[in-house]
Amino acid sequence: MPWCPVCKNEYREGIERCAECKVALVESLAEADDDGGKAARLQQEKLARLQAMYAAEQLQQEADSEDAATEERPSYHPYQNSAAKAEDNKSSAYILLFVGIVGFVFVFLIFMRIIPLYQNESTTRYLVCGVMGAMFVLFIVFGIVSMRNSRILLVKAKSEDSLLSELTKWCENNLSTEMIDDGLYGADTGEEQKYFMRTDRMRTIISDKFMNLDEAFLEHFVDEYYQRLFEDE
Repeated sequence: MPWCPVCKNEYREGIERCAECKVALVESLAEADDDGGKAARLQQEKLARLQAMYAAEQLQQEADSEDAATEERPSYHPYQNSAAKAEDNKSSAYILLFVGIVGFVFVFLIFMRIIPLYQNESTTRYLVCGVMGAMFVLFIVFGIVSMRNSRILLVKAKSEDSLLSELTKWCENNLSTEMIDDGLYGADTGEEQKYFMRTDRMRTIISDKFMNLDEAFLEHFVDEYYQRLFEDE
């Protein structure tokens, strides 16, 4: 009875190659260790390596396809409206000004010997008061800058609110679900694909009407208005 020199399986008479290993059968297992058996094992090992290389190439191609699809999608920076930024700057300004003023007053009292520290070490007192005083002055300066930025952002927030109202009014009059979906996708398109295709078309339509919009602002508006249009689906 013929035998496979690699997996040692026995076959019926008339079968010439192993169904699993794809190598030529031998008349007895004793022949598995001769040159023919060794050649069969080498052939099997070569076949296994080729299969492994093919599988690795397939995985790499799939990974490259996913990366390409990700790169095709536009990326946007996270959006934070100017009103929220103004409030953050205002809170930071109050904290910096409070710490800076209180700290500077404390250092001044030490320097004037009203607070009895470093009474007998004038050099140490000058050094400490100089360094600490400079640090608290920086706190005050940063607080003033943050307060100034807060006022600038409040002005910008009013402009954003006006632009947001104008965008919303225009979309209510000119943008509909039928217009967005017209010829955009097929019957077998998934919900996630629909979302990306719809929002991409919405950004294109709005950008053509309102030029030079901030990308993060536009992305935020489109996401919000998308939920308003397609919330019932």
